[in-house]
Amino acid sequence: MAAWRRDRGGEDGGAEARLVEEVGRLLEIFAEFLRSPEPLEGFSREGATRAMVAKISAIQHDLGRDAVGVIEDYASLRRCVWRFVEGRTDLHALDGGEVARFFVKLMQAADWVTERGLEEFEGIARAKMESDLGRATATDLLTGLPDRELFNRWLLPQAVEEHDRLALIVFDLVDFSGMVAGGNVPRAREALLGLAEAVEKGTPEGALRARFGDDEICVLLPATEPEEAYATAEAVLDNLSRSPEGLRADAGVAGYPEHGASSDELVGSVLWALKTAKRVGGGGIVVAR
Repeated sequence: MAAWRRDRGGEDGGAEARLVEEVGRLLEIFAEFLRSPEPLEGFSREGATRAMVAKISAIQHDLGRDAVGVIEDYASLRRCVWRFVEGRTDLHALDGGEVARFFVKLMQAADWVTERGLEEFEGIARAKMESDLGRATATDLLTGLPDRELFNRWLLPQAVEEHDRLALIVFDLVDFSGMVAGGNVPRAREALLGLAEAVEKGTPEGALRARFGDDEICVLLPATEPEEAYATAEAVLDNLSRSPEGLRADAGVAGYPEHGASSDELVGSVLWALKTAKRVGGGGIVVAR
């Protein structure tokens, strides 16, 4: 194992340490299999070995390995096992047929692991590519922000899972529908872009912005209290009102976990707050109850 670690293990810590740990466990299975009289069919251990290989494939992907790197990881393991046996055993004292059977068994096990490892790795890489393509197609073409489907199905649930506390603000342009109904679509587009720009300028680093609706932009603020989010919303609306067009917007604010124990509940709370703010009118801001 020390030889493989020097050859392929990389630096200590993080994913490299996890890779070394999992390969060490795989090596134990190798050793037990090579000592036993069981044929290759027993190497899978009813799926347990493949599950371990799947873990290794996931770590290899995290480390940025490609298919060639995956193959080399297992080829190196095979070489290290053979060198270890060769260094500790007087092969000339053994029957030639016995040595040949051991070598064939080692090759069979190494080939089995390499093939399963490549299958698992390619499946992970394919899923990641499909996910990235899905995200790319779920980008709003006008603002360049994630669209509402991506925000609701992926970004917000992930944020709720990762953070103990966060705040959500939804900004709604005033009179956007009137611009569209009046045939002034270019002005409506420019107004929405103006809101997106004001939100970008008025929110801190680490904030996540998305298009929430036809005339709405939302911002997710990790590790933020609703009161802090209210102050952020005030700053955004103030900047918006100073734009050459004199744009206005209403805003609803909700916090997790105060106003919702899940992403769906949080969205429900912020929509209630936004609806109340729009009812009041005049570029109001309302925090969810």
